[in-house]
Parts: sequence; C-alpha cells; structure tokens
Amino acid sequence: MATDLQQIYQRALVAHENGDYTLAVELYDTILSAHPDADLVLYNQGLALYQLREFPGAVSAFTRIITIEKADADTWFNLGLALKGCGLLDKACQAYEEALELAPDEDILFNLANCLREIGRTDDAALYYEALLKSNPDHISAINNFAFLCHKQGDNKQAHALYSRLLALEPDHPGAAHMLAALEGTSDTAPSPEYISELFDQYSADFEQSLVNNLCYRVPELLFAMLTQHFPERYFATTLDLGCGTGLAGVLFRQLTKQLSGVDLSTRMVQHAAEKQCYDQLEVADVLQFLAQYKTGVELFVAADLLMYLADLQPLFTAVKNGAVSGGLFVFSTEFLEHGRWQIRSTGRFAHNPEYISTLVQQVGGRVLAVGKERIRKEAENWLMGNIFLIALDG
Repeated sequence: MATDLQQIYQRALVAHENGDYTLAVELYDTILSAHPDADLVLYNQGLALYQLREFPGAVSAFTRIITIEKADADTWFNLGLALKGCGLLDKACQAYEEALELAPDEDILFNLANCLREIGRTDDAALYYEALLKSNPDHISAINNFAFLCHKQGDNKQAHALYSRLLALEPDHPGAAHMLAALEGTSDTAPSPEYISELFDQYSADFEQSLVNNLCYRVPELLFAMLTQHFPERYFATTLDLGCGTGLAGVLFRQLTKQLSGVDLSTRMVQHAAEKQCYDQLEVADVLQFLAQYKTGVELFVAADLLMYLADLQPLFTAVKNGAVSGGLFVFSTEFLEHGRWQIRSTGRFAHNPEYISTLVQQVGGRVLAVGKERIRKEAENWLMGNIFLIALDG
C-alpha cells in the first residue's frame, strides 16, 4: 500500500509540474484520504488549487497544515494569497503578517503592503513599502504602488520623488512620465492605455466604496437625469457604455435600452461590471480601437468619467459620430476648465472647457442639446465642478 501511494504521489508531482492541476489535486486527494495529516501533500494540493483559482480549497489546505504543526513562512504566505483570492483581505493581511514574523521576505512585504492599501490601512501600507524599498531601492512595482498611494493621499511631494525615481530606473514606464507631468502641470497628451489599465486594475477593489461613499460621486445619476428630462419616453435599441468601469452607469441605463454593451481598458473593472449582470456584452479594450471595429450602429452613447482621461477629444467624438445611427445621442461628463481647451490636473486627469467641446461637437456634425455645470464628486474636502453634456449626433 505504501508503495502504491508513493507511486501516486510521483504521478501527482509530474501532473503538477506539467500544469495538469486538476489531475494533481485528484491524486493528492487519494493520498490524503489515507494520510490526512500529510503536510507536504496538503501544501502541494494547496498550490495546485490556487493555480485552478479554487481559492476556498487552497485556504482549507493551508489552514489544515497550520493546525497540524507550526507552519513556516511559505505556508502563511500562500494562505495569505488564497485568502486574498477569496476576497478576505483582512485575514490575508493577518496571514502575511504571520509570514513576515518568520521571514522578512520582499514578496511578503510587497503583498502585505498592497493588501493593507486595498483595505484602507494606508499608513501601515506606507511603512511596509518603505521597509521594502530600504532593502531593495530598485523594486519597480513597490516604487510605483507607493507613489500611487502617496498621490492618492495628497502627498504630491513624496509622489513626485517616487515617480522621478521610477522614471530613472525605467524610462519607458507607462505611468511615471504622465504622473510627473501631471504633478508639474506640463502634460498635453493623454496617458498610455497601459497606464490607464494598470491604474484601474489597482483601484478596482475599493473603487465603488471610495468613489460613491467617500467622494459622493454623482455622474451616472446626473447623466441619467439629463437624458430622461429631455427624452422622458424614449427607449433605445442599442446603448454603448464607454469606459464602463464597474458598471455604475450601466445599472441605471439598463432600464432605457434593449441592448446594453460596455467597454473598458481595465480587466478587473470589467469583471466587477459583469457581476452586476446588467450588460449584454462586455469587452476589455481601448475605447477608440473598439469603436473602430464595432459593427453595430449605436443609438445612445454614455461616457461617465471617460473624457477626463483624454486630452484632445476630437478622435473620440469623430468615432462616436461615425458609429451612431440616425437620431443617435451622446451623454457624457467632463471636468470643468474655465480657459483654454484642456488642461491636465495634478490628479492626472484632464479638465475641458465647455466652449471647446461645443465647438468640437459642431465640427464633427453634432448638436449640443443641453449642458449643465454640476458638482460631480468631491476632491479631498471640496466639490469638483464638471459639465454634463447631451448631444445629438445627426447634425
């Protein structure tokens, strides 16, 4: 019997090494049914379950090891990863802290700092980022994430220093140059799609909690109110939510349309949007590239907080106009700018002058039906002013 189990274990290891995690888990189970306290088998099974994204099973395997014996740092670390996969961020932080007590490893420090940042323990996260960068000053991801944290907290001086350091280490980094230019007020071009994707992937976990509950975000409701005020009885055949994020606008506009699609650069944002089950189609893509390939004529375009991540809006307006059916509409928000066409803010977002937008709408063959100046969200303790536009796309 012992020989048979040893052979099964060897087969499990081969399957695991070859990436056949399902078979590996099954073979590990066979061994564990005879020896439930085989810690090495449990550990390998936990790793395989994690690869299969079966996070609760991975948590169970690593937790079982801890009940059997005093676990090592690797077990606690992998338990933290599995707990985070389950969305149990507080417990994940506790597991990482246990791992850190046993081994002050860079991967542990990095994951702990990230997890603490996600649950809002920003001061603690900063301490761990600093500890990591003290041991490894060139840790690109830690510099980037710490800079993002500082910027989000309003510590622009520290953020500037970190982004400068990042750019010196990696001159082609997608976000560092843009954020430095934003902090200095010198950028005149939109950030790269890679930067936007990375930014919102990081922000996705607490996006709605932060934006809606903490910053009193009002844009989807304002867009919906403007549209329904001017077209109270209209029902749309097709609606496209540009930069759909987690689907806050989609939930509202679902009731006005037969077919609702959404597109966003951030994979994680789209995953959250899918959970709302209000979209018929969701795509992870650059908005302009998506519009260039989108074959279905659109009756209503919605863009809540998309335009502030663009500088020159002509390519977007042209693409929207070309993709619209006769009688199509476009409802969107911008951040308000009093003078000039557009200007980058220290936040990394762009503000646009409503006169520039009105002129641009005419140039592409549309008409401004309504525009309002509104408080769209809070920035620190102050309200941020923006514009809500409704335009007709048929001249």
